[in-house]
Amino acid sequence: MPRRMLHINPGRVVVHIVLIIITLAFLFPLLWMFSTSIKTQAEYFTYPPVWIPAHPTLEHYRYIVSTTGLNAVRNSLIVASVNVALVMAVSIPAAYAIARFRIGGHDFSFWVLSQRMLAPIAVILPLFLLFSQLKLVDTHPALILGYTGFNVAFAVWLLIGFFEEFPTEIEDAGLVDGCSRWGVLFRITLPIVTPGLVVTALFCFVFAWNEFLFALILTRQAAATIPVQLAAFQAPTKILWGEMSAFATVSILPPLVFAFLLQRYLVRGLAVGGIR
Repeated sequence: MPRRMLHINPGRVVVHIVLIIITLAFLFPLLWMFSTSIKTQAEYFTYPPVWIPAHPTLEHYRYIVSTTGLNAVRNSLIVASVNVALVMAVSIPAAYAIARFRIGGHDFSFWVLSQRMLAPIAVILPLFLLFSQLKLVDTHPALILGYTGFNVAFAVWLLIGFFEEFPTEIEDAGLVDGCSRWGVLFRITLPIVTPGLVVTALFCFVFAWNEFLFALILTRQAAATIPVQLAAFQAPTKILWGEMSAFATVSILPPLVFAFLLQRYLVRGLAVGGIR
């Protein structure tokens, strides 16, 4: 039997090679950060650089566990999770009302988005004075409320597009069958636009997880989040590179786990957004 010829498309091979190179370029900072987190102090100050540590160590991770590192992770999880829940509870009805009933007129959705464009530095001082009067500085509610003000505008604008893509005929059929407007929203529309909700929630979670300015000004020790704690590893006389790398490695795990668990919704949601 004649052997089947293997046809290789040179163009496709080149494309795959280029994609692999680009992927490695994006992953290199993360791999270097992880490598630094398991090096000894002598290794990450060695020149030429040590790419793979000869004697891996977990002392930097033990240092994080023994200090305030876990408290910062807990604070970030609380603030980001509650912020997402609050933002989605406010944004879903608002976006649905704008998409279906054109509340505010044709340009209202752009005005909503423009509120997100406001520089955080412009509002941090009034917020600090307000929260100081309310005795909320260095508490979780201060950060949650501060992040909610920015995330709601972005979430409403993003959800408007997903609701507008949903056929109104399906909702009309539900209304004819005796379902109320709220019933149509929760029983018909939201289950179908779940990918859009997941994408919006992930964006809001990442913003609250990574935000530094609000956390720096509105917290001290009790409610300090991961970005603030990372900045604390820069001492006046030296930088704790190993501890900083270990803590940064730990800090990227929750968003990665969140995205991995919801990846099937993310792909569908981003695809819908790309088509729109």
